[in-house]
Order: sequence, then C-alpha cells, then structure tokens
Amino acid sequence: METVKTFTRLVTPQEERQYLRIPFEMGLHTASLTITYDYTRHREFPGGPGITLRGELNIIDLALEAPDGTLVGASGSERREITIHENCATPGYIGFPLHAGTWRIVLGAYKVHEDGCPVSISITQTPKEPVLLKGDCHTHTVHSDGWYTVEEAIARARQDRLDFLFITDHNSMASNTFIRSFPDIAVLPGVEVTYYGGHYNLFGVSRPIKTYTANTPEEVLAIMREGRANGALISINHPCDGNCPWTFGLGNAVSYDMMEIWNGAHTPDNQKAIDLWHGQLCQGQIRPVIGGSDSHHAQLFRNYATPATFLYAKSNGKSDILDAMKSGHAFIGMSVDAPHISLEMGEARMGDIYMGGQAPLRLRIGGLLQEDEVLLMNQTGRVFSDKPGKCFKYEAEVDVSGSLFVRAEVRRALPGGFRTLTSISNPIYLRPGREAPQ
Repeated sequence: METVKTFTRLVTPQEERQYLRIPFEMGLHTASLTITYDYTRHREFPGGPGITLRGELNIIDLALEAPDGTLVGASGSERREITIHENCATPGYIGFPLHAGTWRIVLGAYKVHEDGCPVSISITQTPKEPVLLKGDCHTHTVHSDGWYTVEEAIARARQDRLDFLFITDHNSMASNTFIRSFPDIAVLPGVEVTYYGGHYNLFGVSRPIKTYTANTPEEVLAIMREGRANGALISINHPCDGNCPWTFGLGNAVSYDMMEIWNGAHTPDNQKAIDLWHGQLCQGQIRPVIGGSDSHHAQLFRNYATPATFLYAKSNGKSDILDAMKSGHAFIGMSVDAPHISLEMGEARMGDIYMGGQAPLRLRIGGLLQEDEVLLMNQTGRVFSDKPGKCFKYEAEVDVSGSLFVRAEVRRALPGGFRTLTSISNPIYLRPGREAPQ
C-alpha cells in the first residue's frame, strides 16, 4: 500500500544561504519515491491605478541525498515534484535503487523573507509489486556488428512490447554509455565476451572487465572471474552452437551463473544445449537458464524476444531483474506470446529448492493452442504429459515424489508433422529434509 507523509518545515531568515537536510525513512521494498514541495515564492501588491506588481519573497531549492550521502539529484527551485525509480527519474535526478534507510531531502534556502518561509513537503512511497516481465537477454548494436544504434534498439524493443532489454555487444562496452531506461522498459548494460573457443555474456555492469583480450584458457577464466568479482552476472552463451561452441569447460573452475540454452530459433543446436543442461541437473547441479535472440538486425526467426526470457520478479527495477535471472525465477518462450509457465511446491517456485515433506507440484500454463503438449521432466525423463487442447488457463497437480528436480516444457505440433519447443521452465529442485545452501 502506498504511504504518504506530509509535514511543514519553517525556514527561518537566519537559515538563508544554507542547505538544510531533512531526514526521512525509506521503507523496505519501495519501487518509487515521489516528493512534492510548495512554498510562497511571490506576492502580488498594487502598483497604482490598474497595475498589479509581483514581488519575489522566497527562493527554496530542492535536492535529494541517499543514505550514504550520494547526491541522487537536484532541481533548483523551478520543479515542485520529482519522482525517483531505480530505472529512471525526473530530469535533474538519476535512477537509483531505493534501499531502506535514512534518506535526506535537501532544501537550499537561497532567499528567505524576514517573516520566514513555511515549506510544505509530501513524501509518497510506492511499494514494489511482483510482476511477470518479458524481455531479451542477448542483442547487438552498431557498437559491434549490429545494424541499430542503441536508441533505435530501445525503440524497437518498446514497439515489440518488451519490459526489459540487455545490450550485449561483442567485446565492446561502448554501447553501455548510451543506455537509457524508461518507465515502460528497463534497459540494462552488458557485453558478450567473444573468443574463438566460445562466448559468454556479462550482465548488469557497464564496465565489468578491463579488457577481453586472452590467448589461453587460463586467461579466459581469469577474465570471467574478474567480471564476476565486479558484480556482473555471467551466462555461457549457445554452448552447443555448431560454429562457436563453448570449449572452456563447465566445472567448478568456470565462474558462471547461468546458461543460455535457447538462442534464436529452436534448432538442433539449442536442443543439444537443453540436453547438456538437463544432464547437469541429473548430476544434482543447480543451474539457472535463460534465452536470448542474439539479434543483430531484423531477420526471419531472429527478431527481438525470439525467444523471450520471462521473469517472475519482485518489481521491474534493474536489480530485481538481475535477481530473478540469478535465482532462476524464469521460463523461456518462443516469443512474447508464448505459453506462460508457473511451477510451485509449497512456497517454492521455479528456481527454488523445495525442502518440505511430500507435496504435489502445482503446474499452471496460460495460452495453450490446440496442438500443444504439456510435459514435466525429471532425472528419469518424462513424468507427466497432457494434451488439453486450446485453453486460456491450464492447471494440474502432479505427484513428483522421488524427483531430484522437475521442469516443464510445452511442445507444439506444426503443419507438416514438425514439432517445436514453445516454452521451457527452470526447475524446482527437491531436497527434502536438507538445509538450503548458503
């Protein structure tokens, strides 16, 4: 529920030419902050027959500081309302994570009337709300071998109804300088570090590494560790691609957070990547997956969000997008209109570890077509399948006891007898009676 705090601060003549910090508490899980302030700046008085004069009494400037003292922005005395979101903000301010703590409004008492200046202030905090976001984790611009500028890429993504977009140019971080988010789309920095022996993406940091240049596997892995140490998430891209497969291993020495198992159209190479990931799951590994179009320009079967990564996120803030990816709270669909998948066991959902007693898996899928088949997979293979026909919302409860993990797929029959993958989920991992890993 939105919270609003209003109060009045009297600025005295003795405080003229000073900056006055007014502390307030930011609540947990705040999505956006709006501050309005008002005061009497001018006074009208008669100046003769038929003449009204206007005199300036007070000038009070506005700024905002984060708990650590970082200036979030300043707007002088001309703007009476500002809004801050992690992704974007009113001009004069920057998008900034709204962490809980003591923030400070800064009033600049530039000019104060001899009677003082009452300033009315209103602080509105809007809480985060869970959302299902759709976006693309792998795209290119003119800063490597793409055709679009960053601005054109963002415009196309907005037109295609994406909620988030990563710019991941080959070995170049120059595009991140031009990134800008909007209320309807979060645009996040990235880079696809590209070697002759494989590619990987670094997400969420504008410049996570000093350079990509490496001539040995040891140097490649050292640069991966550097990127991760600087706060970036790492995905190994198209690991089974016939032209540039991943050759640097997948063991403990490789610092990566997730794997891109679906790149562009669903091809045999993508199925090999799914099989590779499935084998890791069968070995007890916990490894989130994502998809990405790898779009360089408009192409058949390789436009933005083909495939799309769908995220169950705490909000559309950049940090929550990254957290949902890292946590595996995601499924991948062939387009933004692909069937939606939801898996739950107790309080656990896809990407989580379920440690409770015996309980059914709750499966929900939205937007199935007539020829779609619903599948549940575990370490033994297929444990459940159904062909419910065309339906807006499909629900089932399935006994998955004995499973090490459970993940869902939707496969679609196409004309000519061909079948394709339309949606695939991250798993729920089953570890009954065990403690969650730290």
